[in-house]
Amino acid sequence: MTKILRLPEDFWHELVYMLTVPFFFIGFTLLYNPFDIKGYLVMGGFGYGFHLMMIASIILLTLMITRGTLFLIIKKFDLKWLQYVSWCLGEMLVASCFSALYIVLFERGGDYFQSLSTAMKFIYPVVIWPYVLLMMVQIIDNKDDEIEAAVERQDNSLVRFYDEHKRLKLTIAPSSLLYVGSESNYVKICYQESGRVREFLLRASMKSIEGSRGLVRCHRSYFVNPAHVKVLRKDSDGLIYAEMNIAEIPPVPVSKQYYQSLSSLL
Repeated sequence: MTKILRLPEDFWHELVYMLTVPFFFIGFTLLYNPFDIKGYLVMGGFGYGFHLMMIASIILLTLMITRGTLFLIIKKFDLKWLQYVSWCLGEMLVASCFSALYIVLFERGGDYFQSLSTAMKFIYPVVIWPYVLLMMVQIIDNKDDEIEAAVERQDNSLVRFYDEHKRLKLTIAPSSLLYVGSESNYVKICYQESGRVREFLLRASMKSIEGSRGLVRCHRSYFVNPAHVKVLRKDSDGLIYAEMNIAEIPPVPVSKQYYQSLSSLL
């Protein structure tokens, strides 16, 4: 089976699983009472609702451990679909094992394996649905990534800017780029579009911009497109600025360490 092209490397993806699966389990069993779980989970003097919440909590704790582990794995390794599906089925099995242990301990006796069989009968048919739904969303995301990658392979003449989560946010022709400046946790991309100067704030680091076609570093906090630099000048304090060939663009600071490399390109 093909590899998962990209499982998001931020923790929100795993958090969605942690919250969706146990809440779905609660809602579904309250509405439909599958396999008469309501009649089974009346034990030890506590009602059905108490035990349902306890099993949902077990599912949540299980996912906190397994999804946290998966988060570390996907940052280092690619997974195939078969491996990922097996992982998800394993999560359900672990949740069933702990739920069976809870049932046996609460009843103070009983056959563990019989309780495990019952727990699997309650858990697998119910929680499989949020897993299937979330996997379908992942498949759609991967298809979008494939299309995006195909477009990128077909047209390598454009400069693409990605945010901190590696999501494509802006595509520009190199000749349209003017400069890029640092803005706290963002970068400000200044460019031309249809003859007008536009700005775009992108949540990314300056390091991620380095190497972009058409841009050269001129300052610790700035990249500039030499094709749009009219002249380099010094002010009365000896500070160097790049005057742009568009009047409405303010001068871009140039550090002494980058002066020679930039002036050689003009």
